[in-house]
Amino acid sequence: MSPVRFVAFLGGINVGGHRVTMDRLRDELTPLGYDDVSTFIASGNVIFASKKRASTLEPEIGAHLQDALGYAVPTFVRRAADLERLASREPWGTVPDGHTLMVWMLRDAPDAAAAAATEALSNDQDRFQVIGTELYQQVRGGFSDSSVKPAALARALGRPATARNRTSLRKLVATL
Repeated sequence: MSPVRFVAFLGGINVGGHRVTMDRLRDELTPLGYDDVSTFIASGNVIFASKKRASTLEPEIGAHLQDALGYAVPTFVRRAADLERLASREPWGTVPDGHTLMVWMLRDAPDAAAAAATEALSNDQDRFQVIGTELYQQVRGGFSDSSVKPAALARALGRPATARNRTSLRKLVATL
């Protein structure tokens, strides 16, 4: 079996006082036996190849980084081959100029109640739609213009998540 390319999206990297260089992230993951480890922008995106399954990689990377960094690092792994689909999806059609589309990575798909509670947060400023293991959020303006507080979103989802701007995801896909 040939190694598969993956991207690990790490939550809490270079936010909230948790500063980690991308060189250190690469150096931390290399001893885990992954191939071709590299990083993409300074927000906790690690590209690598492995023969393991994503479901095995998430807890392995998360536990290793918690030991190495001293705090929990929510870890979400996606196959590189799936990222183009995630980055090109437009749940509400073409994103209007001046709006931002965020893609939230989840470890597993929320149940119907959590998905409904999350989508019910939609308002004139923010729109939410759960599709499988991703949550799409369209914001009028930039992400910082969102009217939904992170704590309210976390309560509705009921599970860890980390967000990436679709523009950044498209740039990442172009490097794969």
